Amino acid sequence: MVSRIHAFIRENEMIKPNDRVLVGVSGGPDSICLLFVLHMLQKEMDFALFAVHVNHGLRGREADRDQNFVEKLCEEYGIPLLCCFQEVRKKAKEEKLTLEEAGRLCRYEVFEREAKRYGCNRIAVGHHGDDQAETMLFHLFRGTGLKGLAGMEPRRDEIIRPLLCVERREILEWLQEQGISWCEDSSNQEETYTRNRIRHTIMTCAKEQINGSTVRHMIQTASELSEIEHFLEEATTCAFRLCARREEEGIFLVEESFQKLQPLLKGRLIRLCLSKEEGGLKDIKRQHIKMVEELFRKQTGTCLCLPGGKKAIRQYGGVYLGEESEEEVTGRLEKIQAVEIPGICRVMGKTWSFSLENAQKNQIIPEKTYTKWFDYDKIENYPVIRRRKPGDYLEINREHGHKKLKDYLINQKVPSRERERLLLLADGSHIIWIPGMRISEGYKVTKDTRQILKVQIYGGEEDGREDPGNDSRGRSGCEDSGTGQKD
Repeated sequence: MVSRIHAFIRENEMIKPNDRVLVGVSGGPDSICLLFVLHMLQKEMDFALFAVHVNHGLRGREADRDQNFVEKLCEEYGIPLLCCFQEVRKKAKEEKLTLEEAGRLCRYEVFEREAKRYGCNRIAVGHHGDDQAETMLFHLFRGTGLKGLAGMEPRRDEIIRPLLCVERREILEWLQEQGISWCEDSSNQEETYTRNRIRHTIMTCAKEQINGSTVRHMIQTASELSEIEHFLEEATTCAFRLCARREEEGIFLVEESFQKLQPLLKGRLIRLCLSKEEGGLKDIKRQHIKMVEELFRKQTGTCLCLPGGKKAIRQYGGVYLGEESEEEVTGRLEKIQAVEIPGICRVMGKTWSFSLENAQKNQIIPEKTYTKWFDYDKIENYPVIRRRKPGDYLEINREHGHKKLKDYLINQKVPSRERERLLLLADGSHIIWIPGMRISEGYKVTKDTRQILKVQIYGGEEDGREDPGNDSRGRSGCEDSGTGQKD
């Protein structure tokens, strides 16, 4: 196994002579295996080895046990070690992340910081073949392209993954043969984590009931897909040089040369162009790429508004990709959309559904991101959907404490450009709801509530439900025609 890992490192040029390698060591079998293998290869490959351990502060005594174990191990083998404590739960709450996401961000922040301190040009992490297979499935289930199906790269910038060529069972067998102990993380058994469900249910079923070599085959497939992705990246870069023209405020795609491209390269080229604009590809999905491609068949002047303040305009000889001007933004921000209760309203490609229901005794209000329940009798004016404006506020506690909307968004670290584009449900200057973030305490349902206003936003964010805007039976509707785009 060590020989295969050594060959894998050389094949992917992960470590070169005189490199300084920082290895992340959690205390689990994967990172312990990685530490020992690199320690064994250190002299032969002529590199310096350092270690870092991140205590997430989530598992109490178990986490302290892991840290003590790693400290003693590194001391025994003379490997320089730095231990860091990170408040993962706090980060998850502040940045509205899952514990998994927050933990990953914390780890890599520490890795990068300590790599600079040690002067390391390589950061080794313990992802193995089973992790690769789980990642491929995770991306596939959530929706991805070829790059996502290729899983994790053996080497990406300074990050290296020497164990991607071996399976977890091989790692455990090798550690047992060598008489090397490790720590077990009890959270790896919790089914609340998506990856754990994939690992314990789907992957176990695949290996036991379909093919015992499932992981090996998926490792090979990931490698082939990665090679194909790199080939297509180069082809897309060549297409950019042939078809795209940099302009002062954006990028112009020349129709004549663009239409000669293979269909696969057309979409990839559009993605590449959009990635070069401010904000990158945040919230850009397949349908947006398709909509830009369809602009080539539209009449000159047709404009398409895209997520993140981007726009695409059909012009003579091609399509222009860039950012909306402040004047365009201001013009759209001034729009106010009145709603009907009960009724359906479509704004900026999203469908808002409003309905009334009588409050029930001891009614339990669920916690959902894009469905909210409000005390209807507390709404003083007729609610509207609009952008923010000076004087907006919301109540932040049950004592009717007010906070300016601007201050709240700044505290939540919402970028200025995104603050200007937020859609709000408002009662005069009192903000009822900031979708995706929070509602005002002043409109929460209580034991005294008689009528409940239920508001749902559809459009792909929650559970993939059918858009109620497609059901027009006796329902009133209002259409915002100022977006420049259609669903």
